[in-house]
Amino acid sequence: MTDMDTRESPREPLTLAEIDAIRDYCRQQVTRRAAFSGALAALPLPMVDAAADLGILMRLLPKISAEFELRPEDIAKQDPESRAVIYTAIKALGDSFVGKVVTRRLLAAMLARFGTKVAGKSMAKYAPVVGQVASASISFALMRHIGLKHVEDCYRVARARAEARLFGVEGTIIDGVAIRERMTGTS
Repeated sequence: MTDMDTRESPREPLTLAEIDAIRDYCRQQVTRRAAFSGALAALPLPMVDAAADLGILMRLLPKISAEFELRPEDIAKQDPESRAVIYTAIKALGDSFVGKVVTRRLLAAMLARFGTKVAGKSMAKYAPVVGQVASASISFALMRHIGLKHVEDCYRVARARAEARLFGVEGTIIDGVAIRERMTGTS
């Protein structure tokens, strides 16, 4: 797969296999960025890690959305039925960055929910060695959690769009079960 920046606009609709491959690729990218965040958090420099985390998320989340063709401009180019499926799937997710422009204010509000962990990370840094390891571990886990949640949210929306295209909005019923329910394991 190519770098996350290479896809500029929607092309042929993504297949289910492509969506699965993009999910794997994005998960790897999230882990790499989280490891970088953890390494920065181990440095005993105040507020460097918080600024770096914000910067990493400002670049990472839109790149993930772009891979799944779920940036606001990508969604706007979809046909009305696909847009309806996308917005319905996004609404079902609740609090998500899918289909939104990621801003510092939006990220700051989300990070504020994790305030106690971040505050603990900042204070732990000043205890020699053990505090730095704890700070790095918390930073890695926090960044990985946020990134992987966004990957999974994008995956679910992209998959819903692909399944609606394949099976129609209502899905195909076989033995009383919608095929897309069989494929995702939900009932």
